[in-house]
Amino acid sequence: MTGVAVEATAALGSSRTAKFDPPTSSSFTGTRRLLWLVLRRDRFRIAMWMLGLVGLMAVSASSVTALYKTPEQLAGYARTVRGNSALIIQAGPGYGLDQPTVAAVVMNETALWMFVAVAVMNVFMVVRHTRTEEESGRAELVRAAPVGRHAALASAMVGALIVTAVAALGNVIALEVLGLPVGGSAAFGASMIGIGAVFGGVAAVAAQVASGTRAALAAGGAAVGVAFILRAIGDVGNGVLSWASPIGWAQGIRAYADERWWVLLLPVATTLGLVVAARALQDHRDFGSGLVAQRAGRAEARASLSTALGLAVRLQRGALVGWAVGLGLLSFFYGLVADQAEKIIDENPDMADFFAQLGMASVTDAFLSTAMLIMALFASGFTVSSVLRLRSEELAGRADPVLATPVSRRQWAAGHLGIALVGTAVLMLVCGLAMGAAAALVLGDAGRLGELSAAGLVMVPAMWVLAGATFLLFGWRPRWSLAAWAFVAWAFVAEMLGTVLDLPQWLLDLSPFQHVPALPAAPMAWLPLILLTVIAAIAVAAGLSAFDHRDVT
Repeated sequence: MTGVAVEATAALGSSRTAKFDPPTSSSFTGTRRLLWLVLRRDRFRIAMWMLGLVGLMAVSASSVTALYKTPEQLAGYARTVRGNSALIIQAGPGYGLDQPTVAAVVMNETALWMFVAVAVMNVFMVVRHTRTEEESGRAELVRAAPVGRHAALASAMVGALIVTAVAALGNVIALEVLGLPVGGSAAFGASMIGIGAVFGGVAAVAAQVASGTRAALAAGGAAVGVAFILRAIGDVGNGVLSWASPIGWAQGIRAYADERWWVLLLPVATTLGLVVAARALQDHRDFGSGLVAQRAGRAEARASLSTALGLAVRLQRGALVGWAVGLGLLSFFYGLVADQAEKIIDENPDMADFFAQLGMASVTDAFLSTAMLIMALFASGFTVSSVLRLRSEELAGRADPVLATPVSRRQWAAGHLGIALVGTAVLMLVCGLAMGAAAALVLGDAGRLGELSAAGLVMVPAMWVLAGATFLLFGWRPRWSLAAWAFVAWAFVAEMLGTVLDLPQWLLDLSPFQHVPALPAAPMAWLPLILLTVIAAIAVAAGLSAFDHRDVT
């Protein structure tokens, strides 16, 4: 905090190094300098996002163009995807697949998840430079310089748009290099900027309403989840509900499929409305607090708060409940369309041989196991963020008062780590129960409830490995803690795109999910689960040892 504060003061408060208009000239005074500070502070994060977004698109598009070279191969892909609800949920409506081209297949394979990633990036970036700065007290120091009331909000929005535009430009160039049509590439880039702007605006509004960083992030994440579900329901249905989702708008531009440029008016108008609303809300709240005030605390603390574990539960229970509700709803929706998976066989009999070679009992089982894997990848976000709560508590200075009491370092760390480990198991049980209940309804098979509950729980040891690796980074090199998100990103790439990218098996094996039995499509195997649990325990033990021998920031 001290280094950032000094940096901000040097950038904004020194008349010898910067020239400013008079403070009364505009509520946006100092925006340019704050924008520079935003980009400089986030340079490492920005580099990682650029590498992920542009690199993933380049590699994925290259692999798709190599896989689908003939009209027959393209037609086979279209028969498999079009009209199948189970696949539409995970890819989109399949624009351009009525007369399939390589470019249309590239969009169908990559665009949806690229849009989700851009939305999440903008939510995190805008909240970080608005609500988080106020919560930490750094914004108050910046405001002591000649800086307008709306400068921080404007710099955060502009910074997020710049980063999104650079990522979009990188993707356009990558697609151009692969020889895909210029118009479609430009439309895809524009759709990335549009969806990034919309969710940046959502985050800006959430930062004004929420009383804390985590509440603002939860609101932004919930908006992304709702947009995904609305898009999925609309795409499976008659398409009307898709137009209620910004993700549906991004897909509705129809890159490489008779582009509809007028759709860009929707994200532009929505973004302007959200930014105006955020500015108005900022004018009607006290600096440092949200419009929704935090509830007053009890006069006397509960007995449970006298322990490190009790405090960790209190701090993280809201996040756990929010993740459980969101993942539970999405899991239930996946279960509801399980009966549609069999259409793959009806529309493309060649796929029956493919699943038979994999040793999978049925296409329905294969779909459900894949859906559970997707839920586990999503839930890994909670696993990592829950462990990283240790770092945020340390950086905010809230760890010091706790450790000043008769609470050891290990007790404090074990409290948050316990929430991460147990919470992960709870989330996967919720996913299994929700998906199992829905699948049992549509398939008329009550046994699905138990099967899918087990399928969710077997994912837990792999997620514990991610938790252990994150905790090891926290204990050993706390400045590298954020690199733990690379573990989640790699797991997603390996599991969802490994086949498309034709990655070697030894590289895929670096993902812990590669070693989990794919219930209910594959038989149960206990040895991999035991080994994963042991690896997680070793990582946790190493992290505790490292934490014992370093200074607390």
